[in-house]
Amino acid sequence: MKKIFTLLCLTILFSFTNRETTRLETIVKINSGSANVNGVKQVLETVKPWFEELHFKVSFIANPISDSTSAPLFVAERAGEKSEFITFIMHADTVFEPSSPFQNLKVTGDVINGPGVMDDKGGIVMMARALEMLLSEKPSYKYSLRIIISPNEEVGSPGFGKIFQEFSQKSWLILGLEPAYDDGGIVEGRKGNIWYHIKVQGKEAHAGRDHKSGINACFILAQKIIQLQKLTDYKKNLTISIGHIEGGQDKFNIVCGSAEAKIDVRVPSLKIRQETMMRINHLLKHPQVSYTLVDETPPFGPNQASRKMLKNYLQLIQSIDGTEQKSHFSGGVGDTNQFSREGIVIMDGLGPVGGGAHTEQEFLKLSSIETRAKILSIFLKSL
Repeated sequence: MKKIFTLLCLTILFSFTNRETTRLETIVKINSGSANVNGVKQVLETVKPWFEELHFKVSFIANPISDSTSAPLFVAERAGEKSEFITFIMHADTVFEPSSPFQNLKVTGDVINGPGVMDDKGGIVMMARALEMLLSEKPSYKYSLRIIISPNEEVGSPGFGKIFQEFSQKSWLILGLEPAYDDGGIVEGRKGNIWYHIKVQGKEAHAGRDHKSGINACFILAQKIIQLQKLTDYKKNLTISIGHIEGGQDKFNIVCGSAEAKIDVRVPSLKIRQETMMRINHLLKHPQVSYTLVDETPPFGPNQASRKMLKNYLQLIQSIDGTEQKSHFSGGVGDTNQFSREGIVIMDGLGPVGGGAHTEQEFLKLSSIETRAKILSIFLKSL
């Protein structure tokens, strides 16, 4: 009898794993580079019935900036006993545009290799499976559930930031289905980034005959760059990176009349973000200097509530996967950053396990779709 039961369980597991593999192959075969609007739309239309079968109401929100250069935002909601939402974040786009040579997928045993298999199409497939597990046991789940699938995460989800913050205000828990770390760990926090485009307007003059009347923009910019670079503090996990500088007319004998630089700032917390921006604003005060914030994405990190959840989640991974894992603080930015605010609980990297993201070696362990879905569903039941 025990052997029959074990065989039955293995048969059921195989049937679901085979179905999830088919689902993953279907959407990976659709090119959905961020700029391929029609391809991204096709992926979103393909996954729509997966969530409608679970009684989610699906809607599409057009990009407020431009719906011609972006597919719409996918939003699926299911009302629970409580109006508070648990919001799940994924994305349908990849870094591989139609011009990329990396278009094919290959399955070898438990490994699938292809564009977007782990980042983040595997996360979408896994999410549908986790919800199926959860709702089959708890059809009247107490919390309201919201699925968000971004069409342009790989380029920063431009146009949807304000919408994400509105969803954040109505959520108590944000769970990101970005892939797990290559070691199988999850993400407890992500740095925020601030991009400064600095411009210096000087005054050109003959470098020999009229040097006094010139205002050297390159010199002013150099001084500012040195001051900015000194703000880097590895103990605080705060970094300033000078990404690009240029100025002048590519001549020896003309005092530089204009110069500019692009600066990347990475901050680990909302407090350090505010302090750093104030210091930078002060440093850049100069009659010849102006700047614009090209991008500003807030960080998120563990708080008292999330630390307990992270611990429980890691224990579930050890129980189900049989591996001891840890949570990481990532320097990279994701959509979950845009949901950050004081007091909210955010966890990320809850997707399946693979490696080689953004390269032609990108792969996913197919069995991890089922195991990580099971972990997520058990976690949701425990809330």
